[in-house]
Amino acid sequence: MVDFRIYRYAFAPALLAFVALMFSLQGVPAGIEPVAPPASFESGRAAATAREIVETAPERQPGSAGDEAVADLVAERFAETEVGTVSEQALEASFDGDDVTVRNVILTLPGDSPASIVVLAGRDSADGPGAASSAAATATLVELGGALAVAGHAKTYVLASTSATTAGAAGAREAVAAVPDPEAVEAVIVLSQPGSANPRGPYVIDSSTDTTRTAAQLVSTAELAVAEQAGREAGQPGVVSQLARLAFPSGLGEQAPLIAAGLDAIGISSAGERPLPAGEDEIDDLSRPVLGDFGQAASTIVQAVDASAAELERGPDPYLDTGDNLVPGWAVALLALALLAPALVAAVDASGWALRRSQGLAEALAWAACALVPLLAGLVALYALALVGLVDTPDFPFDPGRQGFDVAAGASTILVAAAIVGTVAVLRPLRLSLDAPLPGLVAAVGVTSVAGGLLAWLANPYLGLLAVPAAHAWLLAAAGAGGRLAILGVLAALGPLLIALGVVASALGLGAVAPWTFALLVADGQIPFGVAASLCILVASLAAVVAVARRMPA
Repeated sequence: MVDFRIYRYAFAPALLAFVALMFSLQGVPAGIEPVAPPASFESGRAAATAREIVETAPERQPGSAGDEAVADLVAERFAETEVGTVSEQALEASFDGDDVTVRNVILTLPGDSPASIVVLAGRDSADGPGAASSAAATATLVELGGALAVAGHAKTYVLASTSATTAGAAGAREAVAAVPDPEAVEAVIVLSQPGSANPRGPYVIDSSTDTTRTAAQLVSTAELAVAEQAGREAGQPGVVSQLARLAFPSGLGEQAPLIAAGLDAIGISSAGERPLPAGEDEIDDLSRPVLGDFGQAASTIVQAVDASAAELERGPDPYLDTGDNLVPGWAVALLALALLAPALVAAVDASGWALRRSQGLAEALAWAACALVPLLAGLVALYALALVGLVDTPDFPFDPGRQGFDVAAGASTILVAAAIVGTVAVLRPLRLSLDAPLPGLVAAVGVTSVAGGLLAWLANPYLGLLAVPAAHAWLLAAAGAGGRLAILGVLAALGPLLIALGVVASALGLGAVAPWTFALLVADGQIPFGVAASLCILVASLAAVVAVARRMPA
């Protein structure tokens, strides 16, 4: 059925792709240090301001009276800076399904250069006082405004207190878009949760809502500043975690959509990427020493970028950071395609063999195609439920902790399952079965498996790399493996995809609601249709592989 010599020879391009990858490695740019000592950050004043914010507005949902009250407080503090210009922006956003009007408050400190450095801090809080997160970030921003105003600087500083942080980062998008010359924005520093009494990494956040990466030198500079000023290693994820986040882009925080828009942005957080739960964001959870450390680190980053006459070294985009080297994304994509090629060659070979010997290839392909339909029908049902409003489609990035599994989610799950089961029942009368000759069935599952792998690569090359074992698993049936061995092989082939989903779920702190959160990401388009469809095809094809393998003679 399959000439395994041809299959082995087809791995030669993968060897060449690996050699090309090794020769494509680039060094990680060194972090920039300020020429002069950075402006002093007064942690006591910042902590006092954070407490004042919590006392003034313990509830600060976007567009609420509390949100507006804190905006007034920020505008008043910004106005005390004589050398700066204070402006405001009004914008519409959606929060919990309601349209709200929110505003940004912006302080501009002009410099001699047209280049600008933007510092953002969200002040709204979806639940609770947000003492260690948004209140601390806003207080840090206010204190930075006063400190940077009296420090010498060449580039223009733009400090923006944003709202709708928890509504798709609408305020951050608008604040950067309104900069007089968005093309001149050299770096964006997002203050995120800088005052947690229980610090935990990652402290430098560079995740995005797509596969775009921020400037590698900006990340190095932020890591250096956090290490020197806060005495903490940045806690950057390893290569496996980076690959998982590229395969399933789902960055949280205001930096995520800005990076996806092509800006060089990073987030500085004392409590990792995921928003703090309300129970860990009370006034007693606010630490003055931690706030001082991360406020000073933010000041150092701003002044380091300001002191650099050259543009930030971006590195390849996208890239994987191995610690010593940057691996260009094109090299990873090329390797993934080269590793899929042997499975494609084997599937073509098996199909030709079955066709020449009249081994029921057409009937087998019809059966294999029908095996894909139920899961794809479930995917279409999910989109339909989102269209009618039964499945929420909040603007991403959203706080996964606020998207629990409620009655509507349960009803939606039942309806999607019903669509899958109903499709199976509708297809049953077509009498498509495993009665076709084995060579035709093996070739057919090879075709659908490879199609799923190639679709995954086209939708996202990093997902395509993770899908390589699944695209090759049908060869177990071609080699005559029985049902039990095929089941073990299929589970192993799914391993990289399951590990990647587990890494993303862990990074976002999804817990038991991870499957539903991923369904929301599919429904609102954060996980594109091509990615979702390719996963459905791969899973259905692997189930078909097991079914064919069970027919194999002992």
